[in-house]
Amino acid sequence: MKEKVLKVSTIWLALVIMLASCGQEKKSECCSKSDLATAPEFYENGYLTEASVEGLRKAQMEIKAISAYEFALPIAGIQKWHRGFLEDGEHGDWVLYDNLAQKLPILTSNQTTPYTVTYVDLSVSSYYVEIPAGRIGGLVLDLYQRPQADLGVMGPDAGKGGKYLLVGPGQDEPKGHDAKWVIHSPCNLVFLGTRIIGYDEATTDQLRRQHFVYKVGADKSEQKFIAASETPNWNGAQSTGLQFWKDVYDVLKNEPVEEMNRIILTQLRDLGITKSGGFNPNEEQKAILTRAAVKGDAMAMVNTFSKKSYKSRHWPDGNWRYILNQTRLDLMHEDYYEIKEMASFAYEAITTSKAMVMPIVGDGSKYLGAYVDDQEEWLDGSNTYEILIPANAPVKDFWSIAVYNNKTRTLIDNQQGNAIVNNKGEMKVEADGSVKVFVSPEAPAGYENNWVQSNVSEGFFIYFRLYGPLESYYDKSWKMPDIKRVK
Repeated sequence: MKEKVLKVSTIWLALVIMLASCGQEKKSECCSKSDLATAPEFYENGYLTEASVEGLRKAQMEIKAISAYEFALPIAGIQKWHRGFLEDGEHGDWVLYDNLAQKLPILTSNQTTPYTVTYVDLSVSSYYVEIPAGRIGGLVLDLYQRPQADLGVMGPDAGKGGKYLLVGPGQDEPKGHDAKWVIHSPCNLVFLGTRIIGYDEATTDQLRRQHFVYKVGADKSEQKFIAASETPNWNGAQSTGLQFWKDVYDVLKNEPVEEMNRIILTQLRDLGITKSGGFNPNEEQKAILTRAAVKGDAMAMVNTFSKKSYKSRHWPDGNWRYILNQTRLDLMHEDYYEIKEMASFAYEAITTSKAMVMPIVGDGSKYLGAYVDDQEEWLDGSNTYEILIPANAPVKDFWSIAVYNNKTRTLIDNQQGNAIVNNKGEMKVEADGSVKVFVSPEAPAGYENNWVQSNVSEGFFIYFRLYGPLESYYDKSWKMPDIKRVK
C-alpha cells in the first residue's frame, strides 16, 4: 500500500510539474495531449521514458527562466529608464523631469514633484556627488533598486548639503579624495535622483543647478542640466518577450558575477545566456525564454495587483495596500531574500529609498495603492469613482492622488492632460474639511478641480502619497475609506 501511495504521488508530482510548464496554453511543446496520455507510464523498467525526459527537460528550463524573471525585474526596470535617459543625456548629466509629458514614460511617477536624475557607470570611474543644503530628498540605487544611500534631508548630510564619493564594486577609494562621505556600490550601474519639495519654481531651479556629479579628477564646471524630452519615445514598463532578457543581459555583462547576479546567471546558463559566452540562445531556448517572460509578467501581476496579492493592507478592513512591503533596505531578511517584495514593487514602480521604506514621522514619504473599489471590483475607466480624503490628512507637507494605467503602470494619458489631484492646488473642500476626488470619463459638476479624467474601458489603479507622514498615519487613528463606485 505504501509503495502504491509513493508511486501515485510521484506520478502526480510529475503531472504538476508538466502542467505548471504548460500554464493556460491549450497545447504546448512541453505538455501535449500525448504527454498527458502517457503520464501514468512515466517510468519504464525503473527509468524515465524518453517522452518524459523531453517534457521534464523543457519544463526545468522554463521553471528556471521564470525564477530568473522575478529576480531580474528590478534590473529590467532600471534598464528601461536608463535607455530613455540616454536619449536625452549622457552618464553624469542631470536630466530634469517636471511636467506630465516628460514623466509619462516613467513607472508610477508623481506629477507633483520635480525629478533631477542621472546615471553613472562606476566601471569607468569613481564619481563625486555634491548636493546643496535644502529640503531635498535624494537617493542612490544599485541595479536591484536597493538603496545604497539617501541624500539630502534623510541622508548623512541631513539637509545641510555636502560632498559624497561613489566607488564601484571591488575598487579602492581614490587617494587624496576630499569627499565627506563614501558610498561603496555593489554594482557598476548606479541611479541617482533627487526630489526638491516645497519651493517655488525659481528656488527649485536654483537648487537644481547646485547639483553636481562628476568623475574624480574632472571639472564640475562642465556639469550639464538637460530638460527631458516632452515627446519621449520610450516607456518604462519592462520589455516583453525575448527583449526582457536582452535588457537584463545588457546590464549584467558590465557587472561583476557575484551575489544576485550569480543567481540569475545560474538560472540562465542552460538557456544560452552567460556573461563570458554572451547572449546566444538557440531557437528552442528563445521560445522558452519568451514563454517564461509572458508567464513571469502574469505572475508579477498576481503579486502586485490581484485580489490574491500578498501585499499588506494599511487598514486591515480596507483595500489600500502598501506598495512597498520590504522590511530591510538591503532586502536581506534573516530568513530569506525579499525578492517577492522587491519584484512586485519593481513591476509597478521604480526607485525606492530609506525615506520611503522606514517609518519616519514628519519626514520622507509613504505610498498606498488601490487596485479595486469597495466591492473589490477592478477599477474601470468607464465608471465614476469617488475617493474621500477625510479632514486633517496626516501630512506635514502635502498629499496627492495619482492615477495610473494598469497595463503600462505609467501616469494615465488622457485628454484632460492631468493625472493627479493634490492639496497644493485649488480644489473644492467639503464643509467638514474633507476632500472628494473623482476619477471618471466626465467631471462631476462643481468638482472640476478635484477630478482626473479616466479613459473609457481602460483599467487603472491609484496611488495615495503622503509627504511628511504624521503619527496619525502610523497609528492608523486617521482612516481613509475605500474607493467608492458612484452609480
